[in-house]
Amino acid sequence: MTFFNLKEQVYKRVFLLQDLLKAIGKRLSLVLIFIFFLTSSVYLVLLTVHFGFRDDEVTQEINHHFQLILYVLFLTRYLPELMFLRKRKPARWIVDGIVFLFSLVIVWLNSRQPDLLTGQSPVPVSFVILNLTIVLLISTQLYRLSRIINSVKIAPSLLFAISFLFVILLGSGLLMLPNAQSKPVSYFDALFTSVSAVCVTGLTVVDTASSFTYMGKIIILCLIQAGGLGIMTFTGFFSYIFTGSASFKDRLLLKEMMSSDTLDSLFRMLMQIILITFLAELAGAVLIYFSVGDVGENKILFSVFHAISAFCNAGFSTVPNGMGNPVIGESNGFVLTISVLIILGGIGFPVMFTLFKLLRNAVSRFVPRMESKKMLWHPLSNNINHRIVLVTTGSLLIMGTLFYYLLEKNNSLQGLDGFRQFLVAFFGSVSARTAGFNVVDLTRWTTPTIFLMIFLMWIGASPGSTGGGIKTTTFSIALRTCFAFIRGRTSLQIGNREIGRETIIRVLVVIMLSLLVTGTGYFGLLLSDSGKDPVQLLFETFSAFGTVGLSIVNTATLSETGKSIIMVLMFLGRLGPLTVLTGLLVSEKRQYFKYPRQDLVIN
Repeated sequence: MTFFNLKEQVYKRVFLLQDLLKAIGKRLSLVLIFIFFLTSSVYLVLLTVHFGFRDDEVTQEINHHFQLILYVLFLTRYLPELMFLRKRKPARWIVDGIVFLFSLVIVWLNSRQPDLLTGQSPVPVSFVILNLTIVLLISTQLYRLSRIINSVKIAPSLLFAISFLFVILLGSGLLMLPNAQSKPVSYFDALFTSVSAVCVTGLTVVDTASSFTYMGKIIILCLIQAGGLGIMTFTGFFSYIFTGSASFKDRLLLKEMMSSDTLDSLFRMLMQIILITFLAELAGAVLIYFSVGDVGENKILFSVFHAISAFCNAGFSTVPNGMGNPVIGESNGFVLTISVLIILGGIGFPVMFTLFKLLRNAVSRFVPRMESKKMLWHPLSNNINHRIVLVTTGSLLIMGTLFYYLLEKNNSLQGLDGFRQFLVAFFGSVSARTAGFNVVDLTRWTTPTIFLMIFLMWIGASPGSTGGGIKTTTFSIALRTCFAFIRGRTSLQIGNREIGRETIIRVLVVIMLSLLVTGTGYFGLLLSDSGKDPVQLLFETFSAFGTVGLSIVNTATLSETGKSIIMVLMFLGRLGPLTVLTGLLVSEKRQYFKYPRQDLVIN
């Protein structure tokens, strides 16, 4: 054998060995990833048992396994990274590096701590820090959920609905944990509470204040936050943070979820949504904390809970009778703070960004250092959608306040001073548009006021917000189209833009589906709860569909069939019947031909 033949054989064997090692490495990497997710599942089960059940020998024994879980997760998380170093963007290198170093330090400290419970070690690591590290490691792999999603052929709108259903079922299970309940709650009532929280409605069949412990209230709070933002918001956020990119299907899903017109900068908007949500809720919690006195419970939890509940337009409260409780309802500062949070959460995130830009532009006129950041354009000049939202929202708030005051000044508002009457009327107009808080006894409302509230609940909040209803833009476009047609115009113009035919058809479909769903639900309630006042049942129907949470009939007194109807209405109202039906019935086939047009006699 010549030297060249020997050299060729050596190179061939080396290349074959490299291919073999690469194949083995990929299989080993898959095994490690499987072990990682299996361990994560075991951790979630053990954590649920630890916090959800009464303290006993079982939970004490479970605590000893968390350190082992940390070691397994750390090794299975970073061994595949060491075997296959991939190219990363500089920002991702920084994020991954910080997470790795932090986790490495905690693992090293735990290796010097033989017993977690005794804490007898040179540098003890608390149980909280240990679990935060485990959660952080799991969070770095959440982006893999998007890959699983991409492998399933399913419409983004249907996937959006399934994510809500998953959170509802998970929440109902967590609310059944013994440590979450102050007194026994049936699974049906826990399921109803979970649906109401995730769909940010606020209708309840058990008293939240007395039926659930602090843990149960925190679970409800998490469900409200997840329902207000959408579970796919958090999944998309972690996908962007730990991968720096996303697939086209991820973008379509977020576009559907945020009611966006384009796919541009969706993940930038995603981070802005999470940031502005937490900032608004934090500011609201601080204002609430200093605006109320003794609330009879943990004041910090009370403030945070009501800030999140208000911003997400949920209507849940941790005190008996909610804001109708004199201890908090008579505080004008508290009522005003809740009102502002409801309005901000209801106008939609895109409009909130626009208002923030306007505020920054106004501040830049008085702050010399910000002069260079001054906008040379007006963010509302070419954005018809934002202008419609602001004008319609402002008009509904003013008209709702005025009519509420005129209808109730000699009834439920009687005996209050002038400012308090105006504040209660304003709050009623705000709350009726998907929030669900109330500061007066609703049974004192007159019938005209009830129908006024039904109208406001039907319209609801704005697109891209945490609220329900047919949305302000739908109502505005429908109203403007009617006036344009009456005046003999064949198209709708707003400003210097013509509204597309597809938009008008979508408006018609949304209105018809909302009436069909509410009509069917109301008819079902008339059959299941025939002994109730029909007007009150109608109010309950629109309150559930608009994800408002106001109730005159007392939801807890409905039959189980009636409560089931309310749950379906809340679910359809939060997602929108058009979104659900589109995901179920949409056809992938396109029609490339048209039939001859035929005009019909309408009247």
